[in-house]
Amino acid sequence: MVHASPTRLEGFAAKLRRPGMQRSIARTAGFNVAAAAAAGLGGIILARTLGPTVRGEYAAITAWFGVVLVVGAIGQPAALCFYVAREPLRAHDYVATSRAMMLTTGAVALTAGMLFAPLLAHGNPPVTLGYRIVFGTSAVAFVSASYTFSLQARDLRRWNVVQVSQPLLSVIAILVLWRLRLLTLDAAMVVLAVTLLLQLIWAYRCCRETGLAPGHARIALIRPLAVYGVAQIAAVAPQFVNAQLDQLVLSQTVPPADLGRYAIAVSLSLTPVPLISAIGNVTFPRLASQRAVTGGTRRLQRLAVLTSAGLAVAMLVPLAATAYWLVPLVFGSAYRGAVPLLWLLTPGAVFLACGKVTGDLLRGRNRPVIVAWAQGLAAVFTVVLLLALLPVIGVAAAAIASTIAYGVALAVMLRCLWRLPDGGDGSQPQTPRGSRAAPDRVP
Repeated sequence: MVHASPTRLEGFAAKLRRPGMQRSIARTAGFNVAAAAAAGLGGIILARTLGPTVRGEYAAITAWFGVVLVVGAIGQPAALCFYVAREPLRAHDYVATSRAMMLTTGAVALTAGMLFAPLLAHGNPPVTLGYRIVFGTSAVAFVSASYTFSLQARDLRRWNVVQVSQPLLSVIAILVLWRLRLLTLDAAMVVLAVTLLLQLIWAYRCCRETGLAPGHARIALIRPLAVYGVAQIAAVAPQFVNAQLDQLVLSQTVPPADLGRYAIAVSLSLTPVPLISAIGNVTFPRLASQRAVTGGTRRLQRLAVLTSAGLAVAMLVPLAATAYWLVPLVFGSAYRGAVPLLWLLTPGAVFLACGKVTGDLLRGRNRPVIVAWAQGLAAVFTVVLLLALLPVIGVAAAAIASTIAYGVALAVMLRCLWRLPDGGDGSQPQTPRGSRAAPDRVP
């Protein structure tokens, strides 16, 4: 769906109220919610079937797998979305080049993950096998990312379908294994590996249909992708620390059952994120495709930020109010200890949801470095608070540290976002020689 668009962003905020923009956000939100619902149902089945201890081991494995994915991706998902939106005529070569880059660095991350699996599992053979199953899937996840996130800028509808395919296939497989009484920790890891492979196949097919594949890796494209990617990884790494360091530390310092309860509290606190992140998913590539900005951008920013904050509060306050009865009912009485943790995490979840949208606005205006600084400062708060509070109050320290860190990150990003100048954005990256500017488009 392509519309003519002005070369400047005057009145850009009004577009958020146009039918095309509303449909894009609503459709993306619907897919995000469907993916979250599928993942949530799978999580409930795993929690009730495996119990807090094995659920904690599952949380530990997936948290460390996330570390491997962040390191191996080297910021390329966001870089690809940016450059596919900005230079559609060379998009297929950007995809091929980024894929080659991620495979190279991903091989290093994969090797390290396989070697450290026994250490992370504390010598537990079944848990070690679970680590090795998911670490062995790393290469598949890296290649899949190169195809998946290029679709975000080219065809938002297909991107949504690809994004939701993995959690939907995963919950179906988990339901089947549960009914057959074959659901174990390692079986859940196999499900994750197989569904990631199926997602890769589907993403590649979509890229073929939209002209994003096949392509040729170009040396000249490595530099722009790497520059944006380095700035992005500088933002993603501390952001990941803020989101996952609590569980990574708990995986090595507290009993698995405590981590299992904390993981349930975290998953519930993230309930509004899939819906709210749709705002950023749509605005990021649209802002990236623009060549100049005006005061209209500020109206878009205010509307996006206030909407995200309002939705988060409206969803999380009722959830926290009913958690004392809801958590034992849904997950079982063994998870009652997750309730006070959820209460501590609720303010931080509001900050996190709003911060995700704010970060996407900054990335769309080519300011990933600001996101990096904000998340880096927040990561310092996370580390200091964990060190200070964990020996004193135990697992609750992770919830307090996360809430404060998310608040710090949001405050820094909002302050910088409001201070961005109007007019031409001189910080936009240089277009590689021989390429053309991207036309304005609506996915």
